[in-house]
Amino acid sequence: MTETASTSTDSRRARLRSDIRLSARVLPTHYPLSTFIAVNPLAGLQDMPFEQAIRRAGDLYGTPGTLPESTFRSLYRRGRITDTDLDKALLRRYPILAEEPDLRLAERTLTATDLLRADLLHGQPCPDPIRRYRLRAEELAPDVADTVDALTSKWSAAFLGHASWPMPGRELGFYAAWRTLAPGDRTLPRSARAALRCVAERPDDAALQALDALGVDDDARITYLQAHLTRLPGWAAHVQWCGDRGVGIDLLQYQAMRLSYEAALMQDHNWQGATAPPGQATPTARQRVEHLLRVWGITEATDNEIVTAARILSAAPVPVRVIVWQSAFEDHYRDQLLGKLQSHRPPASPPAHTHFVTCIDTRSEGLRRRLEACGGYQTFGFAGFFAVAIRFSDLLGGEPADLCPVLIAPRHHVAEQPAPRANSEAARQVTGTRDLAGVESAFHAAKESLAAPYVLAEAAGWIAAPLSVAKTLTPTAVGNLRRTLRNAIAPSAKTQLNVESMSLAERVLFAQVTLKTIGLTAEFGRLIVLCGHHSVTENNPYQASLDCGACGGQGGGPNARTAALILNQADVRSELRSMGIAIPEHTRVVAALHDTATDRVTVLDTHLIPPSHRADIDRLEADLARAGRALAAERCTTLPGARSMSPRAAGRHVGRRSVDWAQVYPEWALAGNAAFIIAPRELTRGIDLQRRTFLHSYDAAIDPDGTALETILTAPLVVAQWINCQYYFSTVAPDVFGAGTKTVHNVVGNAGVVAGHVGDLRLGLPWQSVAHQDRLVHEPQRLLAIVQAPLERIDVVVARSPILQQMFGNDWVCLAAREQATDPWQRWTRAGWQDWAETHCRETVYNEEMIG
Repeated sequence: MTETASTSTDSRRARLRSDIRLSARVLPTHYPLSTFIAVNPLAGLQDMPFEQAIRRAGDLYGTPGTLPESTFRSLYRRGRITDTDLDKALLRRYPILAEEPDLRLAERTLTATDLLRADLLHGQPCPDPIRRYRLRAEELAPDVADTVDALTSKWSAAFLGHASWPMPGRELGFYAAWRTLAPGDRTLPRSARAALRCVAERPDDAALQALDALGVDDDARITYLQAHLTRLPGWAAHVQWCGDRGVGIDLLQYQAMRLSYEAALMQDHNWQGATAPPGQATPTARQRVEHLLRVWGITEATDNEIVTAARILSAAPVPVRVIVWQSAFEDHYRDQLLGKLQSHRPPASPPAHTHFVTCIDTRSEGLRRRLEACGGYQTFGFAGFFAVAIRFSDLLGGEPADLCPVLIAPRHHVAEQPAPRANSEAARQVTGTRDLAGVESAFHAAKESLAAPYVLAEAAGWIAAPLSVAKTLTPTAVGNLRRTLRNAIAPSAKTQLNVESMSLAERVLFAQVTLKTIGLTAEFGRLIVLCGHHSVTENNPYQASLDCGACGGQGGGPNARTAALILNQADVRSELRSMGIAIPEHTRVVAALHDTATDRVTVLDTHLIPPSHRADIDRLEADLARAGRALAAERCTTLPGARSMSPRAAGRHVGRRSVDWAQVYPEWALAGNAAFIIAPRELTRGIDLQRRTFLHSYDAAIDPDGTALETILTAPLVVAQWINCQYYFSTVAPDVFGAGTKTVHNVVGNAGVVAGHVGDLRLGLPWQSVAHQDRLVHEPQRLLAIVQAPLERIDVVVARSPILQQMFGNDWVCLAAREQATDPWQRWTRAGWQDWAETHCRETVYNEEMIG
C-alpha cells in the first residue's frame, strides 16, 4: 500500500469512528440491572425543545412522545382535563387568539379558542409517528432487517450475558470472536456465509466495506448508522455503556457486525429503487373544518365561513394537538397544587423532640406525613446519600459499591468492620453467609450445566416441588422460615464503619452541607434521624429500580450510617460550633432504613446508642411502626389485589407481597411523580401530596449566597428529572423505552432483560411499574419544580448552569417560584418571570384514579 493510500485509509477510519460517536448521541444511557439508574431516554436530544425532541424521536424510533389523543379525550370526559385547561393551554401557545374576532358557521357563533378546542375534542386523530430513517433492508426486505436484529440479539447476549457456556473466543473481544464464529452459522444462506468469511480483520474496515456495498454515501453515513442503532436501542445503549469499561465490546464492533450482516444478506437485492416510508395523510385545515361541521350537523356554512375557520385551524397543525393536550393535562394538576400551596396555612406544631431526615423520594412524603401526625417530629427532605459520596465495602467483602449519584465520583472508601468485642460474631456471619452463597451458587451452576439438570431433577425434585408450592401459596411462612435459617446459620454481627480516609475538614464539610442545606442549624431536639431507603422484594430483576436513585441504584443505609457517625463525632461538632451550628451534647444522631415495599423502618447501629437515649429510641420505633402501618393502609387502596383494610392488616399484606416470588406489583415505587418542591416544610406540612412530590428542604434565609440552592437545582433536581422522564417515556412509549410485561422477561446476565427468548434488551421500566393491565397508574407529566426563594437568586443560578437553561428553557421541566409565602407564584420563562395564571379546580385524588 502506498503512503497516500495508507493516509486515505487512516482518514476514512478516523471519520468512521467520529461518525459512530456522533450517531450515538441519540441513544439513551443504560445501566445494568444491579445498579438500575433512572435516565432520560431522550437525554441526547435535550438541547432541543421538548416538542421538537419527541418529534425527532418519532422519526428515529417511530414511537409516540405523548399519550394518544383518544386517551386525552377520555380524560376530558372524566373531568381530568377541563375546557378551562384547554383554553389556557391554547392561549399560552397562541396569545393572539384572544384578539381574533368571533366567527360564524351557519347559525353557530364561535370564538377562535372555541374552534380550536372543538378540533381538539372532535378532530380526526393525529397519525401515528413513523420511523423515517431506515435501513436498506427495512425498505426492500423487512425479513432481512428482522434477521439482522435476531442475529444481533443472539451474539450480544452470548457475549454480554455471562452465561454458563461462554462464547468461544470471548477473550479475543467481541468482533474477533464473532468474526470467527459467524461463518459457521448454518441458519444463514450459503452466499451470506461466504461473504462473512471475507469480512475484514479490523471492525472499522469491515464497517466501511459494508457501507460501500450498501451504497451509503459519506454524507448520509451518520443517519444510516443511527438507523442501525435505533433498530435495537437497548442493546446499542448497553454496548455504548460497556465501551468505556474494558469489557471487549464497543459500538464500532457492534456496528461492524450489523452492517456486515446486512451487506451479506442483501447481496441479491437492488436497493437503488428504495423509497421513503409511506405515511398516513394528515387532513388539511379545510378538511378539519368540514369534519367539525359534520360532527355538529351543520350543512349550510358558506365557503367564506369555512375559509375563515380553516385559517384559524391552520395556525395549530394536527401534530401540535397532542402537545396542547399534554400541557392542559399537566396544568390541571399544577394549578391545583400551586393553588393549594398558596392558600395553605400549616398547623401549629410544638418544639420537636426528633428531627427526621428522609430522602427526597416521593415515597418518603407519605412516611413524613404519617410520622408528623404522631406529634413531636420535625421532618426534612434531603438527597438520600446525605452528602456523603462514598465507595462502600460491607463486612462480607466483595466488590465495593459507589453509593452516590452518578453525577458525582466518590472520593472516599468506607468499610464496614466488626465492632469492638464482636470479632467472633462477625467471623460467624461471614462464614455462614459464604456457605449459604456457595450452596446457592452450586445449585444454579448445576441447573445451567449440560447434563446436571436431569440428575438434579431426580435428586432434588422431591424437595423443590413442595418448596415451590409453599413459596406460591404461603410466601410469608416460607419467608419467615428462610429468615430463621439465615439467622441461625449467619446471624448478624455488631459492626461499625471506618471513616478514617476522610480528613476532619472533609467530614465537617459533609456535616455542614447537610445541616445548612435543609435548614437545621438551631433548636435541636433529642434525636436527629437520618433515614435512607431501600426495597426488599423476591424474584425481581428490577429490584434496584426500587432502591435509592441518589445512592446509584443501591440502598441508602450505609450513607445514613456514615453521615450519622460523622455528625456524632466530637471534633466535627466542635468545628461546626465555630461556624454557628451548635449541636448540643444531648442530641444524638442515629441512622435508619425505610423498606418502601413494606413501610417498615429499622433503626440501625442500635448497639452504638447510649443508654441515655434508649427511651427516645423506643418511642421512635413505636411511632415509626404506627406511621408505617398507616402508610401501608394508604398504599393498599391502590395496589392490585389489595383493598381498604386496617393498618395492622395492611402491614401484614404488604409484608406478604414483598416475599411473594410471583408478585409483579410489590409496590408502585415513584409512579405518579409530578413535582419537586424546594422549600421549608411549612409550605407543605399538613397537606396530603399523595406521594407524587419530591420534597427537598430549603431555607432561603440561611443561604444568602445561593450555594445550597445551586446544589439542589443542579444535582437532586437533575436526578429527579431523569426519574420523571424514565417514568414518562416508559408510559407513553412502552414498546421502545419501557421494558414490556414482566411475565415474559428473560434475564440476560446483569445486562438487562429481553421479552421472550430473543429480541432487544429492554430499556426503562416494566409495564407493571406504571400500569395495571391496560390502566395507567403513572400520569405521564413533565416535572414541575417549585421553589421558595428570591427570584433574583434563582436567575443567577440558572444563568450559571447550561443544564438548567436546557431543562427550563426547552420545557423539559416547568419552574414556578415565589420569594415569600404571601407572594403569588411566578412562572419562569426565557423572557422573564410571569404571573402564574391560577385556576382552582375541584380537588381530585389523581394518584388513586387509574387512566382508562
